[in-house]
Amino acid sequence: MRIKIYILGLACFLLISCGPDFKSKSPTAPLVSQGPKIVYFTANLTTIKLGEQATLSWEVHDCTSVEIDEGIGKVSPTGSIEVSPIETTTYTLETEKSEYNSEIGAYVTYVGPTETCTITVEK
Repeated sequence: MRIKIYILGLACFLLISCGPDFKSKSPTAPLVSQGPKIVYFTANLTTIKLGEQATLSWEVHDCTSVEIDEGIGKVSPTGSIEVSPIETTTYTLETEKSEYNSEIGAYVTYVGPTETCTITVEK
């Protein structure tokens, strides 16, 4: 009997403290549950001589699209690629996530973080 009274008292306290519009308030949901996360984006060599190669490596979590500029294009969320720039070049890794949001009834796209990696070419 004491447990029922305690629960009933707690419920009354919550209703009174929340005020008359307790039911009319709805929580604000984020448009995207979580955006992309770049774990790393690195080059094995940051300085090379003209004609040499460097390897770019990356890992991205929770994304639907990963792209590296400077002509590389779309890549998988985890990988590596060898590059041989003819001049000092800054590569930018861009991330994106799209997901369906049931509250607004549409797909939303979150443009995630970017990372850069510069390879200096000595001539």
